[in-house]
Amino acid sequence: MPANVGEMFYYGEVPWHGKGTKLEELANMEEAIKNGGLDWEVQTIPLVTAEFPPSPVSGRVAIVRKDKPPGHKGRALGVAYDGFKPLQNREGIRIFDAIFGKGERVYCTGGYLGAGEVVWVLAQLPKSIEIVKGDKVKPYALFTNSHDGSIAIDVRLTTIRVVCQNTLSMALKEQDKKSIFKKAHQGNYGDLEKDMEEFFSDMLKSVDRIETNFKAMLERRFDDDEIREYIENLLPMPPKKDQKKLSPKALNRYLGDVARIQSARLQIGRLASKGLGTEIIGVTGSLWGVFNASLEYVDHHKKKSVDDLSWSLFGSSTLLKRRAFDLAMEYVKPNPIEKIHQKGLFETSGMSGTSY
Repeated sequence: MPANVGEMFYYGEVPWHGKGTKLEELANMEEAIKNGGLDWEVQTIPLVTAEFPPSPVSGRVAIVRKDKPPGHKGRALGVAYDGFKPLQNREGIRIFDAIFGKGERVYCTGGYLGAGEVVWVLAQLPKSIEIVKGDKVKPYALFTNSHDGSIAIDVRLTTIRVVCQNTLSMALKEQDKKSIFKKAHQGNYGDLEKDMEEFFSDMLKSVDRIETNFKAMLERRFDDDEIREYIENLLPMPPKKDQKKLSPKALNRYLGDVARIQSARLQIGRLASKGLGTEIIGVTGSLWGVFNASLEYVDHHKKKSVDDLSWSLFGSSTLLKRRAFDLAMEYVKPNPIEKIHQKGLFETSGMSGTSY
């Protein structure tokens, strides 16, 4: 998946990268397509080798933008299997808008990543959550589609905490069918609107469930020892190794991992008492507070190699956020620590491929 924003629009605060078209109000569907740079189509063409005479590549097709001429750097978006049936931007957003927007001004951001490999629009839902006075969480429906075969057609519930702009995809588990909708690029898009409509009612029910979960986090008070325990369970240290037996390269990697985790733990601990939103009465000293400190660290403080928007909505940040949420929900159950250890929920072995 591309790491940078191609074109986009936004309503509200200026993104850190300063890119995009700023709107003074939420956009309707046509404005979202226009200002997000999404008014173009793609097509599939046979894939051949760059030689003379060219040799066909069986079972694969190239996906290209129709508005870019042959030879243009941004024309080719990706390679997919031979049966890949693209969903055009306008058609996908029209179907999404029929259910989630209904012609109203609901879109706060939208655009594409890279040259158009991934497109998205984010629609504000007609519900709002207030965890405690002054601490609002807004639910959104995120529509994404790919033109490189990297992701399926995807709609999911996403929440944004207003005070700090922390994002959390509520499709925290792939089997959570009430928070996520997926469809492969296999064509037969005639039933897509009906399928999305059925999903929409489930999504609104999920908002109520999320509100209950977030308020339970607020009610769960945390002392300093529990805050430290939560953070250590969230970011376990790698297994201890005999440093004398490690090669110089392996030793540097091991010590680097330890240092990064120690630094991340310290930052989350500091954010739990001094982060965004901690001035709101009831947040500091609660599970809600340290949970949001974890999200704030991921969204705003962790070193990234990709654009912030790509990271928050589409990137590997979702893994650590999912762990933070799962861990928080264990703490609102009876005997939380005993259950955590019984499940082996946060063993270091599950951290492969994750950096801090």
